[in-house]
Amino acid sequence: MSKEKMEAIREQQKHLAVLHRNKKLLKINVIILSVGLALSFIGRESIGEPVLWLGIIIFVYTFITNYNARSALKKLKGPISK
Repeated sequence: MSKEKMEAIREQQKHLAVLHRNKKLLKINVIILSVGLALSFIGRESIGEPVLWLGIIIFVYTFITNYNARSALKKLKGPISK
């Protein structure tokens, strides 16, 4: 295999690992958001609101990294298939 093709495969694996990690992170984020909403609902706004903001920040981070990884994978599809 050529060196360029091997490098493209490594890049693809790196981006797929990011997507897999983000899938796990989003599952944890659902729990964080649920806890924040529950705490806010039962009257513990002083604890619930920061937890909700943490969940929102994690969601934005995973959304941006997913977008970057998917766009990089689309760019890599060309060299690997040749």
